[in-house]
Formats: sequence, C-alpha cells, structure tokens
Amino acid sequence: MKKNLRKIPKEILEKIKKSKAETFVAGCAVKFSGEDIRKGTLSHLGIVMGTDVLLVPDRIVPPATQGKNSAINVNGEEIRRDDLPKETHYTPVEAPNWGDSYNGTHTVWLPHEAYPREFNSPRLLEISMTCANPQPDQKEYLISFRVEEILDIKHKNFHKWLLEDLNLLQENVGAYGIEEAEKPIAEYINSLNVTWDILPPGTKEEAIRRIFSGAVPKQKQRETAGERYDFFMSLKPIRFVFGKSGFRRYFGAKIEENLIIFENMEYGNAIYILFDKWEEMSKRSRLELLSGKFGTDFFRVVHKDGWEETVRSYISEKKKSA
Repeated sequence: MKKNLRKIPKEILEKIKKSKAETFVAGCAVKFSGEDIRKGTLSHLGIVMGTDVLLVPDRIVPPATQGKNSAINVNGEEIRRDDLPKETHYTPVEAPNWGDSYNGTHTVWLPHEAYPREFNSPRLLEISMTCANPQPDQKEYLISFRVEEILDIKHKNFHKWLLEDLNLLQENVGAYGIEEAEKPIAEYINSLNVTWDILPPGTKEEAIRRIFSGAVPKQKQRETAGERYDFFMSLKPIRFVFGKSGFRRYFGAKIEENLIIFENMEYGNAIYILFDKWEEMSKRSRLELLSGKFGTDFFRVVHKDGWEETVRSYISEKKKSA
C-alpha cells in the first residue's frame, strides 16, 4: 500500500468546502483484479475468493500489522507532552547489597526529569465493505469501503480524526476518499465515473466557464486552462471534451473520431491520449483512466520540457497509421 498521508489532501478539503453537508465519513470505491485478490491482497480484511463467490465481510477492525495508524487504532497511543513542564520520574535499578551482588541485590529508584506522557485509548474503528457483484471468475471486482465513524465538521477534532480515518483506508486498501455521511456506501462507485460532454469548439472564455462549471477558478487555474485551450485549438479539433467526476475536472479535444486528448485540470501533470476504443474507455472510472495501464489503448505524456512537441508528433503518427 502507499505511504501515509502527512496532511489532509487538498482535494479532500475542497470537496468538504463545496459540500453543504455537516457530517462526513472516510470512504472510497476501489477496483481490484481477481488475480490480486487470489494472491491475498485483501486477506487482512477478510476478503478472499470462496468456492462460489467473493467473500466480503460486512465490517472488520483492520489488523495492527497494516501500519502505524492501524496499530494505533488497535493498541492506542502513548504521547509525550512536550508542551507541558517536565516532571520527576523514577527508573528502577537493581543495586548490590553491601557493594557485592554475592550478598544479593535491592531495588533503587533513580530520579530523572522527563516530559509527562498520556495514553490515548484505542478507537477500534471498523471498516465496512461491500461488493456489488461478488460472482466468481471476474477479472475485476469493485469494492466500496467506509470507516465506521461519522465526522462532524463542527467538532474540534474533525480534521484530526479525518486524517486518521483517511490513513486507515490508505494503509488497508491503498486509496482514500470522503463522502457525505448520509450517502449509502453502495453509491460510492458513482464517484469514480467521469461524465463527459462533447461539444463543438467555442471561444476561450466559453471553454473556461464550462471547465469550472460556475466555480470561480484561481488565477493560475484560469491561466492553465487558457493555455490548454490554445494548445488544443492548434491541433484543429473537431470537438472539445469536458468531463467531471466529483471535484475533478477534465478538459480535452477530440482530434478525430477515434483520437481523444485530455487532462485533469485540478492536478494536471500529464496529457492523456485515448484512441481505437474511445467509447469503451470513456466509460471506465477516473482511477482507471489516470492509471495509464491499458497498453496500446492509452498513452500518457508528462508535462516537462518539450511535451507539446511530443504530443504533436504522437498524434501525427497516429493519423498516419489510421
């Protein structure tokens, strides 16, 4: 699994800010291959392949062996209070009687100054799980996960507990997310789907307005969107592509019927090019689209010096080979 989060990710805070809800839960939906599940990727959560069906427990307390946050969730945590004055503590030491251990020993308590410590009891949070289609012999399984703790945005520990819950997911399923507390876990899969609009090219202002869907973009976001508009227009597109998945926004261009280029405008660090199976690929989740794992059906160009020319050359070659 990926490393722990040191702070709440920007996209999570943005999603909370844009929501009208006051209570949330840490939750996400993740796709796992049947092969990975058979190898035991999720066995620590009790998710294993049975004889006739994928076995998915309703809920489970993740084992402490999964990482720092999982261990704290099960065992609690001792915290050194550096913010408080030091106190006198005593350490037991066995000393020899009459200067010779042959005569036996006795316990001597040696004083030393140390910061006070406090113990936070284990929270023993459970992760609930559901799989919409647990039938055997599937190539992939879409499983929804949720930490069973309702987080009130008005509570003083909201951000502290949210970070802990996100890391609990991160350690155990390799992904994280947040949903409104009243949203059924079965609907988490909807947040993975990208809804696409394919429209004729318009003006730069029209494109920017549609990308951000009424939200007021920051100056840097507006500049980036404008630059992408200019670049996509230079490729002579037949349509513009606008996509949205929760708080993530996508902007791109349809160069030919089977040649699409786009990027995530919130966290754009690469251009993605799809071809041949555009209709099928467009139905895949945003996690799949951004994974770049579809071989010859998918191409990714990282934004570094000369990336524009790399894209132009690649598109030119695809047109020639069409």
